[in-house]
Amino acid sequence: MPDEYTDRFFAVNGCRLHVQDWGNAAVPPLLFVHGLTQQSHAFDGAARRLRGRFRCLALDVRGRGDSEWAAPESYTLAQYAQDVLALLDALGIAATDYVGTSMGGLTAMAIARKAPQRLRRVVLNDIGPELAEAGLQRIAASVGERSGSFASVDDFIERGLLPYFYWLAARPREQVRELARWGLREQPDGTWRVKYDPAVQGGAASDPETRRKAAAFLWAGFRAFAGPLLLIRGAESDLLARETVIAMQEAQPGLRVVEVPGVSHAPTLDEPEAAAALEAFFA
Repeated sequence: MPDEYTDRFFAVNGCRLHVQDWGNAAVPPLLFVHGLTQQSHAFDGAARRLRGRFRCLALDVRGRGDSEWAAPESYTLAQYAQDVLALLDALGIAATDYVGTSMGGLTAMAIARKAPQRLRRVVLNDIGPELAEAGLQRIAASVGERSGSFASVDDFIERGLLPYFYWLAARPREQVRELARWGLREQPDGTWRVKYDPAVQGGAASDPETRRKAAAFLWAGFRAFAGPLLLIRGAESDLLARETVIAMQEAQPGLRVVEVPGVSHAPTLDEPEAAAALEAFFA
């Protein structure tokens, strides 16, 4: 079992994608897919805990992390799902366990619409088929605010992170700095910018009909999941309403739900409650 991961790159659907491969090919694969403006290192803690039982693979979605930026019109759930399926083909993986945070969970629903047999056990981190407006607006504001430059990693934390992810203020600063720095790239002039493509957008379509169709698409994908399901929810989430969780349990009666206290959208999965839920689910 390797001490760390290997950085690997794959040409997928015209885009060069980066994957952290934690090795151990003798055990089943577990794919991690991050949220809207995150990157693969968001799962470092979970991968370290689970790598003994799984070949942990953490993807940088196109336009994020160390993956290549792409045409803005390609930043869609349908494209992300196609990328994941092509990546699994490139890795020779017929089916995988899956952990998806926010957008990564929505991507799992898009995959399930197309190829549910490629997913075994699925963990959805603070995401469901319907998204609350308050969370969408906060995320959209944070994407715009973080598009500029920052004097240091700590400047980014103070101006670009904590105003939108307030619960992180209670975490040790070194832990928050480690979480933040992987999403930043130092510029030649010594300033720092986010790694994700500025063309990435948060929020939801204002057209009610478009939003209705999106929700119907996601609900169909959620109902298509055929394996065990775990939902981890931030107890203070402004994106995933408890009413939506109840509807999800009605649609998938076997859905396990665990809440992480004191956290909004989305848990880092390093919280004791989240870590214990993953451990039990994958036991």
